[in-house]
Amino acid sequence: MNATDTQPCTIGRCQRAAELGRYTCPQCAELMRRWLCEIEEYTAALNPRPSRGGNTGRCSPGYGSRPPARLDVIAALDPRSVPHAVGPDDIDGDVWSILGTLAGIAKWVADERRRLGEPPEPSRTPTIAGEVRYLLGRIDWCTRQPWVDDLAADLRGLHRQVVGLAGNSTQPLAPCLDCGGPLWPRGNAEVLGVRCGVCGATFDGLELLRLGAAFADRGAA
Repeated sequence: MNATDTQPCTIGRCQRAAELGRYTCPQCAELMRRWLCEIEEYTAALNPRPSRGGNTGRCSPGYGSRPPARLDVIAALDPRSVPHAVGPDDIDGDVWSILGTLAGIAKWVADERRRLGEPPEPSRTPTIAGEVRYLLGRIDWCTRQPWVDDLAADLRGLHRQVVGLAGNSTQPLAPCLDCGGPLWPRGNAEVLGVRCGVCGATFDGLELLRLGAAFADRGAA
């Protein structure tokens, strides 16, 4: 792509124009950075202990209806968890390893940089904070690559999973008023607000009341 070329942003369903010489608009580049930061923040809030309530049902004394730990959180925190189907008994869409996924994305970016003539980078022991820091420092470079939409899709998928696990929710709460994307809970034990997984719009405090009123109006229409 020539430095003077412009085109639509390639991220998701974004309709904005990309920056000169890039495949993304500034807003989507910033959104990827925010996803990375929130992946780290929400991961720190993950708790494998089951929350109270839920669809537990009534069981005989001594017999629980749920395991003593949240297996989805344990799988997400295990670097060995595979983020895709690898055999006939595996189900595509299983829990992604947070560290394993971040490390895989970082390796992919590093390999592409080396392939395109960038100097080799020092090896490091993968950590969530380290991989997030590495990718944050490479987002600007990635926005100039034609595969940046694939990068954004991977980050969006991991972000959606981590937010869902931290908020104890596997389904979005409602569609976003701004873009129609999924609204996910912000917070851990209690929902203090919601954030759109597509455009990044947040609703809390009085905004949550506005959101509720808007959906009430829709239901009455």
